[in-house]
Amino acid sequence: MSNMAHRYLVKRRLWAPQEGDWWIASTFIVGSILFAAGAVLPTLPRVPSQTILSVYLIGSTLYLIGATVQLVRGRHMAIHSASGPQAVRRFANRNSLAATIQVAGAIFFQVSATGDLLRFISPTHQDRILWVPDLTGAICFVVASAMFFSLQYPIQHRKGNPMSDRTLALLNIWGSLFFVASAIGTYVPALTEESLYPKLANAGTFIGAIFFLVSSIPGLPLRKSNIENNSPDIK
Repeated sequence: MSNMAHRYLVKRRLWAPQEGDWWIASTFIVGSILFAAGAVLPTLPRVPSQTILSVYLIGSTLYLIGATVQLVRGRHMAIHSASGPQAVRRFANRNSLAATIQVAGAIFFQVSATGDLLRFISPTHQDRILWVPDLTGAICFVVASAMFFSLQYPIQHRKGNPMSDRTLALLNIWGSLFFVASAIGTYVPALTEESLYPKLANAGTFIGAIFFLVSSIPGLPLRKSNIENNSPDIK
């Protein structure tokens, strides 16, 4: 445990916009924080629903940006130890498929959050609107995370990153599963007391966002003084 904590808490650069990895990590980090905040805000008094829905919309937008950048960069992975061009294409294609599914999930989140906000500002909006991750989008995230977990060189691989790629993918799987649980919570009112629905849905969204946050932080570029024993496989 202490070794894992040491690997996780190495110094990283909080500002490195010249690097693509920074854009991926920062958008997922801020997006995860906003998703967690969106789940907490309904528990606070006198927070306007429009504010909550806007927080979710911005968070889903950042997820979509990060997933899209990750997809584009995945097509340009350089796998130096691979045995020839065919192996390079194979790694790139499998990563791209997983990344494409992840982008699709982010699009479902974006459409869902946008739709809820538009319904709220319409003249016939309901008195209480609670956004939860779209079920189809959450399932896409589960599938994509599982595919990344199965790859030897997933897109999330960072040069000099001391965190295991499989560990990060596993955290994403758990985060996605909690998003699925939150989405399934929309069916709770038909089965039990309706008062349980917001609590279950918010809890699933919050916990899932925390898992995504924890898995995204290691994506920030390491400070040069902490890059040692770099893997020559991918850059």
